[in-house]
Amino acid sequence: MRIRNLAVLLVAAMAATAASTAARCAEIRRDYNESFRVDRGCILRLRNGDGDVTVRKWDRDIIEIEVHYLAEYKSFGSGERDFTVEFAQEEKIVEVEGREKSETSVGFLIFNVKEYTYTIKAPGYVILDITGDDGSVDIEGWDGDVEIDFDDGDILLTGGRSADTRIRSGDGEIEVENHEGNLDIEVDDGPISIRGSRTPRCVIGGGDGEIVVRDSEGDFGIETDDGNIDLYRVKAERIDILTSDGKVDIELHNTDKIDLDIRTADGDVMVRFAEGLGAAFTIDTDGGVIRTDLPSAVNLQKGENWLSGRLPGGRGNIRIRTEDGAVTLKQTR
Repeated sequence: MRIRNLAVLLVAAMAATAASTAARCAEIRRDYNESFRVDRGCILRLRNGDGDVTVRKWDRDIIEIEVHYLAEYKSFGSGERDFTVEFAQEEKIVEVEGREKSETSVGFLIFNVKEYTYTIKAPGYVILDITGDDGSVDIEGWDGDVEIDFDDGDILLTGGRSADTRIRSGDGEIEVENHEGNLDIEVDDGPISIRGSRTPRCVIGGGDGEIVVRDSEGDFGIETDDGNIDLYRVKAERIDILTSDGKVDIELHNTDKIDLDIRTADGDVMVRFAEGLGAAFTIDTDGGVIRTDLPSAVNLQKGENWLSGRLPGGRGNIRIRTEDGAVTLKQTR
C-alpha cells in the first residue's frame, strides 16, 4: 500500500513539474469599432462584464461603439484565454456583449486585465439598458430612459434629462448630479449621492451605505437598514423615510405644503426648516429624547414620550416615530 501511494505522489510531482516547465505567457489585445444607424425608440442593450463604460451623446442618428481590451495571462499546463465582442441589430434593438473566455484542461491560468473599456457615442434619445459586474459607468447629458444593473461597479450620471432612470447595484458608489427626471435606485451597501437635481419621484432603497441628497427638489421615498440619510437644502412636498439604525438629518426649504413621515428604530432624527413653513407635527418615541426649538409653534401638547403642535401658516404634516432614537425639531432664523 505504501509503495502504491508513493508511486501516485511521484506521478503527481512529475505532472506538476511538466506543467510548470510548459508555462506560457501571452498578451490579448482586442479592438472593435462598430456603428449602427438608429432612430427614435431604439434600445442599446449592453452587457459589459467588468468593462468600464463611457456614454456621450451627439447629434448623429448613429450609435458608434469602440471597445478596447488588453490583458495578460500565464498558462501552466494546457490553457487558453481569449476575449470577443458580439454585435447585433434587430429592428429597434442594438445588442453588444463582451465575453471573456477561458479554456483549461490541465493546469491553471494566472490572468491580469490591464485595460477594458467601452466608449459609446449615440443620439441622446436612445434608451440605455446596461448590465455589468464590477466595471464603472459614466453617462453625461442623457435624454432617453436609462436602466443600469451592476454588481459592484461605480456609476456616475451627470446633466441627464431622462424621464425615468432605474439603477440596481451592490456595493459600488452611485453619483447623480444635475439630473432632471424620476429616479429609482436600489443598492446593497453602496453610498448614494444626489446633487443639484429635480426629481418628481425619487425612490431609494439601501443597506448600510450613506445616502446624501443636496440642493435638490422633488418627492423622496427612502428606505435603509443602517445607512445614514442626509437631505440638505431640499425642497419637497412629500418625504417618506424608513430606517433601522441609520441617522436622519434633514434641512428643508420652505414650501406651500409638506408631508414628512420619518420612522426609525435606534437612529437619531434631526429636522431643520426656516420660519414660515407651516405644518401640524407629532413626535412619538419609546425611549428617545425629544428636543424642539420652535418659537412660532402653537397648540403644544406634551406627554412623557410624545409631543404635538402646529406651526402656523401652512397645511402640511410632519410625523416622526422612533423607538430609541433622539428627535430634534428646529426652526432656523
